[in-house]
Amino acid sequence: MAETKKLIEIARDLNELYKIKKTALPYSINAITELHAGENANSRILRGLLQYSRNGKYTILQSFIERLRIIADCEIDISIKAPEMTNEEGNKRGRIDLLIKEKKSYAIIIENKIWDACDQDEQIEKYIDYVDGLGIPRRKVYVIYLTRDGNKEISDKSLTDTAKKYLEYSHRSNGRFICMNFKDDILPWLDTLKVLEEIQREPLLLSSITLYDDYLKEIFDAREEDIKIENELEEQLMEKLQIDSLKDLLQTWEDVTELENNVSNATNKKIKSICENKICKAIEKRGYHIRTYDFQYDYFDLEVDIPEWEKCWWAMESDKNSLELFSGVWRNPEKKLAKKYISMLNDVFEHSDDGYIGWNWHKDNELGDDFWLMLESHPTKFVNYIVNEIERVRKETKNIKL
Repeated sequence: MAETKKLIEIARDLNELYKIKKTALPYSINAITELHAGENANSRILRGLLQYSRNGKYTILQSFIERLRIIADCEIDISIKAPEMTNEEGNKRGRIDLLIKEKKSYAIIIENKIWDACDQDEQIEKYIDYVDGLGIPRRKVYVIYLTRDGNKEISDKSLTDTAKKYLEYSHRSNGRFICMNFKDDILPWLDTLKVLEEIQREPLLLSSITLYDDYLKEIFDAREEDIKIENELEEQLMEKLQIDSLKDLLQTWEDVTELENNVSNATNKKIKSICENKICKAIEKRGYHIRTYDFQYDYFDLEVDIPEWEKCWWAMESDKNSLELFSGVWRNPEKKLAKKYISMLNDVFEHSDDGYIGWNWHKDNELGDDFWLMLESHPTKFVNYIVNEIERVRKETKNIKL
């Protein structure tokens, strides 16, 4: 009990120090972060950088290909002359996030998974089929599987046996299937670009690279000031623990992990109880049926049936990265919905995708301590917020058969 109390006291002291250090930092804002850049936006940014040229010289693309030569298990036989770069190119069988190609010369297919989107059935095979139809030699087609931090592996349902054969992929070599990630590959690459003399003579390009570099560093807590604070906290921790042997450190790590798990479980149980009793029951009293829900400290999911909707339901969910809430119309995957009705949702919502055929951000609601304490203290206010949004959507979709 004494050890647990000591760990809690140390944690609180370090957390307070962290807050003081973060507050003292200069004000920082990144426009890309504020715009909630998804896979498509990140792919467009990469295309914008790679297509830079001056006097017929593609400095950034050439630098990218040189990096591929270091990473790949194959020879990168590419000579840059007049590259074409497109986002979302393809056909109804599949659209490529970023495609770099030259007619009858080579093609680089980039599948962007920065936010760990699920792999689609036969996805890589479909992309290869499309590029094959452009008359590009098979031995000159390269596929880059670009993940967040290298932890996500492609599934066999996406990289099929046919695709593996095409790319000369085997248990001994990845062939022309190249795994890259933003944390270990793109970030260091951007840092090398910033110091190139040619890039420094292009102020707008340099500012764009710097902004994107900062955006990625924010995602991975890799800003210099963040690393400095982390190092200071580590020093303070060692001083407070007053231990230096590996055995004692490992034991403390085990103790802290167990304590963290216990606190996390207790917190999530409390949050679930509050939401069930103060949110769900209140919404059902307003005449709505709740399909399902999942409430945790870092995840919010609430799905509600709408009486007049037969093929869809309303849902509010938290973004897994920003933790901000968004809500919209979720389509029942087992039922078909006419495209004309889907297109009509463009007047109701700002965004759409395959699952949420219409959705909006609720940027004033972000999961965290303040959100959950507010919800516990003022549940009726949040219930009213949800019900008002549902009723707004019902009113604006009354002529749409959902």
